[in-house]
Amino acid sequence: MRKFTEISPEKIKDNLFKLIDKDWMLVTAGTKQQCNMMTASWGGVGILWNLPVAFVFIRPQRYTDTFIQRHDLFSLCFFNET
Repeated sequence: MRKFTEISPEKIKDNLFKLIDKDWMLVTAGTKQQCNMMTASWGGVGILWNLPVAFVFIRPQRYTDTFIQRHDLFSLCFFNET
């Protein structure tokens, strides 16, 4: 299984507008035992009260929303074309 590395927001060198809008992202929430992931092309990143933030919009009908509501953390993953 491939191991993923957490990177701090200020180290993202790519254009986040392109990553989110054109390349899309994976939104994942849950535990190692049970999780769910979905593709998304809506959301954003920024600074709120001097803290880096990320936000996504997920319809309540989506299965992933259950995991987002149940857990404190979620991840946003971006991949290159390969």
